[in-house]
Amino acid sequence: MKKINNSILKKGIKKINKYFYIGIFLVILSSTIAIINFNINNKTKYTYLNDIIENKNNQENVNAYLNVTDKPYSFAKYDDEENYAFYIIFDNRYFYIAYLDNFVYEKLNVENLESNPIKIYGTTTTIPNDVKQIAIEVYNEGLDEENKIDIADFNNYFGGVYLNNVTLLKTNITLYLLSLSLLIISLIIIIIFLIKKHHINVIIKNISKEELEKIESNIDDERTLKYNKQNLILTPNYIISFKNGLKIFKYEDLIWIYENSIKQYRITTIINIFIVNNLGQTINIAKLDVITKKGKNIAKEIIDNISTKNPKMLIGFSKKNQTEINNILKKNN
Repeated sequence: MKKINNSILKKGIKKINKYFYIGIFLVILSSTIAIINFNINNKTKYTYLNDIIENKNNQENVNAYLNVTDKPYSFAKYDDEENYAFYIIFDNRYFYIAYLDNFVYEKLNVENLESNPIKIYGTTTTIPNDVKQIAIEVYNEGLDEENKIDIADFNNYFGGVYLNNVTLLKTNITLYLLSLSLLIISLIIIIIFLIKKHHINVIIKNISKEELEKIESNIDDERTLKYNKQNLILTPNYIISFKNGLKIFKYEDLIWIYENSIKQYRITTIINIFIVNNLGQTINIAKLDVITKKGKNIAKEIIDNISTKNPKMLIGFSKKNQTEINNILKKNN
């Protein structure tokens, strides 16, 4: 890329670097969340569920684990929880109640669990009476009357808390999805930066050394108008817009200029200023968030300053101008 000597032009081009910095910041944030999630999972201490039942009096909200040695048996499910269900599970010693995600169930729904048990994790939650009643009915099916259990026997067979895998899974998934979303957004922003950087390089490459020197000289001309908030410079011979990168146009190549106003939040008006060149390209060169009359005057000033540089330029968005522009473009083609 040609060497740019003008400090204002350099500074304007460097404005796109904000996309790169934002992208890198989001990559770091995404990585940090992923590391935090990893550390949470690896540093959290889990207690054998039966120890919590027997030694901690069925305490709730304790991190627990089980080594499952048999396929889980589903016995209850909430109508509004499609992907989760209550299961009776076995660890080769005792029966327990667990609330599992479908993914975890599929992981456990395999052969040879007795010789290759799978460890699952969760937090303890008190078993509701309605879930107890359903579990009792399922357990008693096919048993002799003397072997059946009732609500008074329940805790001796299953314990008073169940292994809630869903809460833990939701937390992990939430952090994982947050990390992944931030990573995707960061990659999109970095790609935007690279595209804009490439477009700027192409623009500078296609400008001759002599014309680049003229553009830089124009920027330093005392007649040049600089609209910093709008990222716009109006030199005696060129429009230089840093909106979304870099755009440079000669006034003589423009055939139409107009504004588009959009009301927002009742008190704010967004004004976009568009130009059309003799190739039929429509370019947004400036955006103004207008609250006061002064803001509207700036938009009018920009349009007036550009239009005076080329008397042949059509001004304002109208059907008449649109028709005339179409005729002009047909002639040019």
